[in-house]
Amino acid sequence: MKKIFRYTSIAVFALSLISSLTSCDGTPENDLKFTYDTSNFTDTYGSGTNSEAHPYETIMVQPTENPLRDDFAMGVDASMVAEIEALGGKYYNQAGQEQDVFQIMARNGVNFFRVRLWNKPTDKYGQKYGGGNNNLDRDIAMALRAKAAKMNVMVDYHYSDFWADPDTQWIPKEWAAKNKDEIPALVQSYTSQTLQAFKDAGITVDAIQVGNEINNGMIFPYGKIDWNGMDASFDYIAEILKAGITGMKEVFPNCYSVIHLANGGNKEEFRVFFQHLEDRSVNYDIIGASYYPYFHGTLEQLQDNLDNVSTTFRKPVMVMEMSYGYTLDSNEFTANQYAAADEDIGGFITSEQGQATAIRDVLNVLSKVPESRGLGIFYWEPAWLPLEGANWATALGQSMKYEGDDMHKSNYSDGLATWSNQGLFSFTGKALASLKTFQYARSGFNADAEISTGPRGASIDVTINLAAGETLPETYDCETNYDAIRPRKVVWNSEEAAQCTAVGQYVVHGIADGQYNVVCNARCIENYVVDPSFENQGETDVIKTPWIVESQSPEGEKVIKLDRKKDVRSGTTDLNWYHSNQDFSFKVKQNISGLKPGTYTLETYIMAIAPNSKVHNELYVYITYGSVTKTVDMKNIIDGWGVPDHYKLAQITEIVIDSSITTCEIGIVGSAVAEAWGHNDDWSLIKV
Repeated sequence: MKKIFRYTSIAVFALSLISSLTSCDGTPENDLKFTYDTSNFTDTYGSGTNSEAHPYETIMVQPTENPLRDDFAMGVDASMVAEIEALGGKYYNQAGQEQDVFQIMARNGVNFFRVRLWNKPTDKYGQKYGGGNNNLDRDIAMALRAKAAKMNVMVDYHYSDFWADPDTQWIPKEWAAKNKDEIPALVQSYTSQTLQAFKDAGITVDAIQVGNEINNGMIFPYGKIDWNGMDASFDYIAEILKAGITGMKEVFPNCYSVIHLANGGNKEEFRVFFQHLEDRSVNYDIIGASYYPYFHGTLEQLQDNLDNVSTTFRKPVMVMEMSYGYTLDSNEFTANQYAAADEDIGGFITSEQGQATAIRDVLNVLSKVPESRGLGIFYWEPAWLPLEGANWATALGQSMKYEGDDMHKSNYSDGLATWSNQGLFSFTGKALASLKTFQYARSGFNADAEISTGPRGASIDVTINLAAGETLPETYDCETNYDAIRPRKVVWNSEEAAQCTAVGQYVVHGIADGQYNVVCNARCIENYVVDPSFENQGETDVIKTPWIVESQSPEGEKVIKLDRKKDVRSGTTDLNWYHSNQDFSFKVKQNISGLKPGTYTLETYIMAIAPNSKVHNELYVYITYGSVTKTVDMKNIIDGWGVPDHYKLAQITEIVIDSSITTCEIGIVGSAVAEAWGHNDDWSLIKV
């Protein structure tokens, strides 16, 4: 909305400006706004019952710190529902009555249904790929049920025949014979035609995603982003996105478009991507992010990213996917992706309470986005029950996912249910207490103060680098009454802590959160490598001192950079090399001073593409001291991706430093064919 000011008073002008930005309900006036059908619906029940017990009366949900927008989307992506029901699955409300699952979710505060759409999730004989088999007819049928439960509907266009994510975005089979220039028109017509089918069925689509987790592009190979030729790549991506938006507007002029990336805690990745869209005048409406607490960084990183991207590009933001585990149970039909190890990464205990707190904490992040631009959340696959046949992919589908065609079925076997222990329904289909979080988050429920209930563990193992001035940790993780894992202040025994100024192994006792006896097993070392895990390199992908890029080819191209995705061995950052279309080489080094006489060992870890896939002509770690250079060759040791197990140790021993030597140079050198890749993390140079 454009405002015309006629006041001469600066104070009045300022007040008018503020009022133009935010309306009385906290929604920016110049922002989009969802509308919802607030009429009631008639509950429909089946004959089944379920007597499972869940903590409905004792679940605790704190209200968000700031009010959520009136039009906030409390959403779910329940795309598996039709497949689960076809396999015999049933759903039960908190009272144990069998009921339509969309009605159950609506009665618990869900107001938005997101459904993924695949172009043709079958082979030419009609054999299915699995994962919900979400074709147009199936999605329309589910959307009708969602609308009957007074939910809004979002269609998540993958523009693929099967799963589209940052790693795979395969072109639909029926488009594969088309040339690159024909694809945008196909995107426009496909979007328009499928939305018209929703409209003809009586469904108003409220929003669409133009692509799913398109961090690395879409509709591969044509739309795959060449990070060594970004301008041309983003020119083409912009064409595709504009085509999808145009197709949407042809059918639903008031529908909103979402551009969706994974890695919701990665501020720089989002900034770079959306700046490219800004430079190309892509007129989308909403920025969407996937955020799984055990995958995508801390809540603080999510907050930082959403605050920055919404402010920079003046767009509302939504968390398009999130989930968390409520149980570690499994059955013969599950292959759970979420496991016990994810608790300490994600920051919540595996329970219905922990799950509810995880949802609430993400809602809280959205409540704090500046100018009320936090627009909504979608919980991913809350109703994926672990039934026989409820797989994420059949053998045929896995061929499509991993190889881009469905001709290699014999290489795979049918998958299993991967998400059931992160659902908001139990394995037998009964609504969990955590489903109520959507309803309770605005005003709270049993909202006691959060207090710690005990230390996360009786002891912790810590490595302290004395050479970097590191000391004992100032906090200790404690569990709370909300089944969260929070850092709390710890006070260490001063006499024992004083020992941790010399190399050695020490046991230090402490008091966490003023009440819990805890122990730190401290390994004190002198690691002379500065910033050994690349954690102090800032927010961009540019390598900074003390690390030095001595050389790289092709010159001026992005060959060696910092990476903050899922490839780290530890922390949040690693060193990454890659070139999409040319053979390349690099050398990264660090100069180290202040060495004391003695014998040292140099270690670091490398993960890179296996030699039988793409060849590294050379890949070695080195140290030069005095007139001596020692190396360790890694080009035939590396064996592909897998964190952390496929990070291979590069070790150089018997580094003898005498009194005439106080400095050394360490580094990594590589050269490889186009499309080879590698990662490096965790350096140490320690006196033994």
